[in-house]
Amino acid sequence: MNSIFERLDAWAEKQPDKLLFSFLDISGNQTEKYSYSEFIYRTNAIASSLHNEHGFSSGDRILLAYPPGLEMICAFFACARLGLIPVPAYPPTSHGFESSLNKMTYIAKDCQAKAILTSRDYYWSVKLNMSRTNIAESLFSSSYISKLNWINTEDFRDVNKNGFPKGHSDILFLQYTSGSTSEPKGVMVSHQNILHNCDLATDFVPVGVSWLPQYHDMGLIGYYIYIALKGGTTYGFSPLDFIQRPALWLESITKYKATASSAPNFAFEYCLQPGKISEKTLENLDLSSLEYLMTAAEPVIPSTYTRFLKFFEPHGLKPESLFAAFGLAENTLAVTNYGRTYVSVDPLAFKQNKLKLLPQLSEPSCGTNIMNCGAPQGDIIVRIVDPHTRHALKEGQIGEVWIAGKSKCLGYWDKPELTKKLFQASIVGENQNANNYLRTGDIGFMHQDELYICGRAKDMIIIRGLNYYPQDIEKIVEQTAPAYVRHGFTAAFDVFEGEEKLVVLVGVKNPKNLPDPVPIIDAIRKGLNVQTHIIAFISAREIPKTSSGKIMRHKAKELWEAGQLNVLQQYSGALEVDHLHEESKGPISPFEELKLKYGFQGNETYSLGKAGLESIDLAVLLHDIKELLKDKGADELSKQIDIRLIQEISISELFELVNQFDNASALAILRLKNMIGRLQKEHTALEQKMMLSDTQLTFDPVAPVYPKHHKATDVLLTGGTGFFGPFILKSILEQTDQRVYVLIRAANEEQGMERLLAAMDSVEPLTPQLTVLFKQRVIPVCGDLGQHQLGLSRDKWDFLANQVQEIYHNGATVNYLFNYDKMRNVNVIGTNEILKLAFDGTPKIFNHISTTFIFGWAVKDVLYETDSNDNINLLDFGYSQTKWVSEQIVKDAMSRGLQGRIFRPALITPSINGGGHNFDISIRLIAFMVNNGIGVDAQNQISFSPADMAASNIVAISNLPETINRTFHVTRDEYANMGDITDIITKLTGTKFEIFKLKEFVPVIIDRCTKGDLLFPLLDFLVRSVENISAMEFKLYDNSNYRNGRNASPVGRLDPTLEETVRGILLFLQKNEIINVDFLPTEQEEVVHVARHRSVEAS
Repeated sequence: MNSIFERLDAWAEKQPDKLLFSFLDISGNQTEKYSYSEFIYRTNAIASSLHNEHGFSSGDRILLAYPPGLEMICAFFACARLGLIPVPAYPPTSHGFESSLNKMTYIAKDCQAKAILTSRDYYWSVKLNMSRTNIAESLFSSSYISKLNWINTEDFRDVNKNGFPKGHSDILFLQYTSGSTSEPKGVMVSHQNILHNCDLATDFVPVGVSWLPQYHDMGLIGYYIYIALKGGTTYGFSPLDFIQRPALWLESITKYKATASSAPNFAFEYCLQPGKISEKTLENLDLSSLEYLMTAAEPVIPSTYTRFLKFFEPHGLKPESLFAAFGLAENTLAVTNYGRTYVSVDPLAFKQNKLKLLPQLSEPSCGTNIMNCGAPQGDIIVRIVDPHTRHALKEGQIGEVWIAGKSKCLGYWDKPELTKKLFQASIVGENQNANNYLRTGDIGFMHQDELYICGRAKDMIIIRGLNYYPQDIEKIVEQTAPAYVRHGFTAAFDVFEGEEKLVVLVGVKNPKNLPDPVPIIDAIRKGLNVQTHIIAFISAREIPKTSSGKIMRHKAKELWEAGQLNVLQQYSGALEVDHLHEESKGPISPFEELKLKYGFQGNETYSLGKAGLESIDLAVLLHDIKELLKDKGADELSKQIDIRLIQEISISELFELVNQFDNASALAILRLKNMIGRLQKEHTALEQKMMLSDTQLTFDPVAPVYPKHHKATDVLLTGGTGFFGPFILKSILEQTDQRVYVLIRAANEEQGMERLLAAMDSVEPLTPQLTVLFKQRVIPVCGDLGQHQLGLSRDKWDFLANQVQEIYHNGATVNYLFNYDKMRNVNVIGTNEILKLAFDGTPKIFNHISTTFIFGWAVKDVLYETDSNDNINLLDFGYSQTKWVSEQIVKDAMSRGLQGRIFRPALITPSINGGGHNFDISIRLIAFMVNNGIGVDAQNQISFSPADMAASNIVAISNLPETINRTFHVTRDEYANMGDITDIITKLTGTKFEIFKLKEFVPVIIDRCTKGDLLFPLLDFLVRSVENISAMEFKLYDNSNYRNGRNASPVGRLDPTLEETVRGILLFLQKNEIINVDFLPTEQEEVVHVARHRSVEAS
């Protein structure tokens, strides 16, 4: 077997519907998922687009820069499918942006990357950060990566029609060493390395839970590549979410009955800190499913190991499940496994590099005990070697750890001399593995055939599994405070205090003139993205050096730990510097309060569009930001900020941006205003480019062959539980005897039926007889428009493809705040998927429920049913954009032989009896007008169509063969405007309205609208749209096809009167307690009332 894909594809064929990857948010909710077949399809979609649109060659290196999530994993496998070499990189964020950007630039240049694959929100976050930071912008513009093409793989949703050739590279990927910037080295990992090490490390079908970084070997290889090759399942989440809520790790293990998980030592210690895992969480934990809980990637502390086991054993953790291991990227991943004991050593002898074992203490102490990392796995050879003489050492002797075996990687990319030195080492006097050993740089010994790691040959600092070079830290210190710090007299090292932490000793020029620690610690954090635990100022002569002038960092660490240094002053990076910051800052800033208000930490790498915020939350957040900007004197900028762009930016970048306005100068505000303007212009251009590329089918269909007389006995409906869907379903049941399959998001068919019945009950109260009829003819189909193949199994897809003869595609996300990208998955990709089903199997009629919103802000006097809006500049909000694109896709399908109809309703209102569940923009606006007694004098056509009538006519027209392949404007026959509506409301309720001109009306709304109003989420949309609304005041809709079709049907329904329509709206608002007005009695009711009154008087 030469490729990982032979094994992955075999699993996908054997268990296509089994869950492969799932990604969770901080609350444990699933945000992304792929079954084996879905993952293969997704990676093929990316691979085909990369091949056909970008023309890379086998062996090209491609950088991967993604926030935590599954897209990076998809991109990784897609590159490998093509024979490209993926290069995972640490994605720069606002914290340590310059450091991360420098490192990514170095990696890109070192491997001569051809492109950078990324996600949309991450791309915009980088753009924002570069625009926001003058230094970073200048660095970027002159850097290697500025010349590379940044490719957003989220745009690749389907396998390209032209397919792609499957390529192969002996190098599967490059794994760059993590940590600081001193020449990170790219480890060349081959397919054979992965296959060999995978079989040694994993001997069962695992269910994994992992928050480990996906650009790091233990996370990427252990919980994404190996899991896929072993037929298992991984539940992943962000490392930032683990830090914020460590309970999520243990809760996920419990919930999904995980059998495997891994973490560095600090994570186990972190979970043991008081308050990190609540008593309530502990009560519900069950870790008994774990077969494999590994601690590795940094020194394993025996006390942490034993305390963790003791604490969680009552919660199901088995002693045999928890173990320590040793591995490194240069050996793919794993070297030894299953270390469950520790030894106590004589510390004095140990400092002299001699091993003297002591009786094991009942409670391990960190200073005298060393954890067993287990025995070498399979045929991996581990030797202890004197690093100076290269002679093999015996068991019990301390030396450098050398490794040989098939897991040993190919070497470092483009570093032949270093590769020869470290990957082709030979032991003196040994011929069997001559020139075949890997020198790890780690110091250890063998005891009873198991490996113990006791140090490092180099000064490398490892914190939370990431490597940092001390010279990088020391250089930053000297550059930040050159007037105070003596050059060449700074020592950085790590110490253990529950976990590995950074200590920096700074030799100063003048003991009476010490530097401010705050900018030094900030510079280290920004430069290397690592927190300083202690910074201590000492006299320069206290820093130990060799006779040749080199810093003796190990000696400095010994002196520090022994308390033998004369410290002038020291600060805790976590406590005292924060305190100094607080003293300098004063009260918490309003921008910081805003972050806390919405429950954000400020380090989230995902965008607002992916944060799960509802429309109201997005609207309130945008409102709050704009109000703060006004308070800071940036009124013009507050008007310019567009919620569509805001949704693309990561949360961390957003709050970094708004924080800049605290005490910002007028010049800074102007610069940021121009920057946001540039980004919004670029965003619009890219959005329109994406829209145009989405307008055609992503597959080549075979035109259906329709029978002469097409009769549908089985139909499929999407969007059956939305506002309009239940009315369509009711009309199908009333007008036909068809069976109706309804695509619905539900855990099972029982839950799906419950949801459908509840939706139908909102239309009209369900009787027992109607419930029985409903259950006889309506069949829920558990699926999802936003998923590949509608989220259906292959068997269910094939069944529907051959059973259904007609489709009503009504499903869509309706929202006036979300941008195109956020709505694209359901409204655009979903339409493509449902059209695939329409072309598959039995010939089908496709009835597409579109909208007149596809015309956007068109100003044409009359919009005909043959018009389709060729000017996409008139589409500037996600709903109109996605509905326009989806209609274009349907038209493309119809041009390829699919028979269908397109229905464009205007404003659908509740039924004339007040039925339904409609909180669309028109309903919110009327409710606000009634409650505030304001109206508008505008001539714009208001075409209200009650949902029951509109749905009935759509089904009626769909049952006429002669209406095939036409478009229908589902609008009122007679013109009406908002003035007519308010006159009727006055007539029905007595409500008086103060009438305003349109341009005065919107400011009045702004002045009176509060966060408690239904209209509030749409306030920004109205403000942004008032000019467009005014410009199309005299636009009218022609509905000739609709009238002709309706009138030709024996069950076609004429428009109810406008008064009946408005009464239905008011009944709905009353029923939902949105307005507090009563209907005036009608003339007939008055006559009856007077007659009764007179009768009472007579008696």
